[in-house]
Amino acid sequence: MLKILKTFYSFVLKKKYWFMLFMLTNSISMAIYLISPYFFKLFVDAIENFDQARLMQLLIYYTIIRVLGIIFSNIKYYLGDMVVIDAAIDSRSTVFKRLQDLDFAFHTNKSTGSLISAIKRGDGAFFNLFERIHFTIFEVVFGFIVMFVFFTGLDYRITFSFLFSLVATVALLKFLLGKNLEARAAHNKKEDEVSAIIVDNMINYETVKLFAKENKELTRLATTFKDWRKYFWRFVLTFRYIDVTVGLLITTSIFFVLYFAINLVIEKNITIGDFVLVTTFIGMFFPKLYDLVYGSRDIAKNYSDIDTYFGILNENIAVKDPDREISLATVKGEVKFSDVSFSYKEGRPRAVKNINLKIKPGESIALVGRSGVGKTTLVRLLMRFFDVDKGAISIDGVNIKDFSKSRLRSFMGVVPQEPILFNNTIGYNIAYGAERSTLKEIKAAAKMANLNDFIETLPEKYNTHVGERGIKLSGGQKQRLAIARMILSDPDIVIFDEATSQLDSESEKLIQDAFWKAVKNKTTIIIAHRLSTVMKADRIIVMENGKIAEEGTHRELLMRKDSLYRHFWELQITSD
Repeated sequence: MLKILKTFYSFVLKKKYWFMLFMLTNSISMAIYLISPYFFKLFVDAIENFDQARLMQLLIYYTIIRVLGIIFSNIKYYLGDMVVIDAAIDSRSTVFKRLQDLDFAFHTNKSTGSLISAIKRGDGAFFNLFERIHFTIFEVVFGFIVMFVFFTGLDYRITFSFLFSLVATVALLKFLLGKNLEARAAHNKKEDEVSAIIVDNMINYETVKLFAKENKELTRLATTFKDWRKYFWRFVLTFRYIDVTVGLLITTSIFFVLYFAINLVIEKNITIGDFVLVTTFIGMFFPKLYDLVYGSRDIAKNYSDIDTYFGILNENIAVKDPDREISLATVKGEVKFSDVSFSYKEGRPRAVKNINLKIKPGESIALVGRSGVGKTTLVRLLMRFFDVDKGAISIDGVNIKDFSKSRLRSFMGVVPQEPILFNNTIGYNIAYGAERSTLKEIKAAAKMANLNDFIETLPEKYNTHVGERGIKLSGGQKQRLAIARMILSDPDIVIFDEATSQLDSESEKLIQDAFWKAVKNKTTIIIAHRLSTVMKADRIIVMENGKIAEEGTHRELLMRKDSLYRHFWELQITSD
């Protein structure tokens, strides 16, 4: 709990002077609110003495106090909003940045739906926690101190009954809320599973439609809801336990406070005004204590939600930036893999083994081989999505670990096998890697990628929205857009990952022509299964079982009778 509150207040106290002013006005507002019962005592005492002048004087004072109460109450809420809104924005931005900084491995092992659910709940919990701590709990604590002072001056039995009720309520709440927290955490896991299924379905709805599996998805959701319902009821019942036990305790406490107060009036040890003071305080305080009970339930709920939310900040970043980075605006593009080995998980076979490969500046190489032999892994290691287990990778003689990840990746332009586009315009997506590009530059890149003619047929042209993940475009159109995006970013090192796999033969030819013009004099790494893509590469690297099996030009490799490359080539020629 202390760790969560420390993180919570690290955001809240960034505006510490505004927070201090908020707490000051909050205290004044509560003091004004709690002084009302004392006025009622004075009114009754003045009525008993038939003191009309005193009554009029008290009425004026009471009215002034009420007006001040309204003013300070509004000021405290305004200042509270000023503090919490900026703190919530800061916390959400910090969590978002952490998600951006977390490694490729983290995101591949996390459900998008679960993360969205956790962030949404956590952001709401931030506001609720602020309100419950600084209004509900603060009002009870402040009210208790004021009433304790007043009751001490009346009779020790009233003071003791009042003190016992508060201590017993807090102790009981602590025990019951522990059970509530456990039930809430278990329920949250089931809620995340439900969210994950829904988000997964929304992302992959096209696959669901293609295979007519709507009923299967509904069944999958219904099955998950069975466990969800069980854990939800377990969570809800903890609230009923709190309501019944704490409600009975508070009612018993009120009985004893009033019992002692009535006896004191009968015995004439306190005045009727004092009795009014006691009953008014009870009428004001115990509803606040009930608010604390209900507020504590919310705090328990919010604690569980914000624990998961802030837990993102505690996720370990395995691939870290250097303490002192080497800053280069551009690189020549010499890439060197020196005895590189890597496994995705400890204990599993290595994805690449003892790779030694040097790529000269401006040289184009192609990585070919069966699926799963380590081609994409080499590129991921080069971009530091993962760090090597053994060996080193350097660019222009500098170990890539000496660059910040963002600077390292700024040297590279990637056309992925499955381009994922933002739900924005075509122009926005093409210019994503070069935000200050003009429309003329965007069009030039689109022409090189054989995409401009298609775009010009659209009613909104470059302002056409592509839909979520580019769903409004065909596979080939998305890949050509990704190629245009790479061209416009003008990288020093180009990575082409199966970039023509979804294109027809005519488009593939046009793309290849444009591609080779775009990468002229640039270091280029091509990953391909379709070998027609790599014929022009300066060097072809054939991989097998995570190792380099052979290398050479297209012609050299075809000349070798026992060449793996020749085997793959002949298979594709026969297939075509």
